Amino acid sequence: MHAWLLPSTRAIFPRMKISRLCVGLVVGLGFVQLMAATPSPGRDINAVLAAHDRQLLELPAVVGVYVGVLADGKTPCLKVMLARPTPETERKLPREIEGYPVVTEISGEIRPLRP
Repeated sequence: MHAWLLPSTRAIFPRMKISRLCVGLVVGLGFVQLMAATPSPGRDINAVLAAHDRQLLELPAVVGVYVGVLADGKTPCLKVMLARPTPETERKLPREIEGYPVVTEISGEIRPLRP
């Protein structure tokens, strides 16, 4: 291809050094690839919880389920409250439901307050 057919890089990005442009392009393409590789959940997390809460509550030692976030403070997840950890419950609990991570926490027994 003839050099005169292509516009000069300096004409398009007059103040940017070529090395910065290349680094920015590589970082940008890596981010796009990471986002494409990360599965995004299809349904709203509250709808997912409503569809699966009974199934989770039927497992032994599960006393509650709710929508929470992971330790990063951003990523939504389904939290499963356990009265006590049991190998059977840990085996039966899915690691994710419809793309959302499932996280357990030990809450102890939960009883209603009586007047």
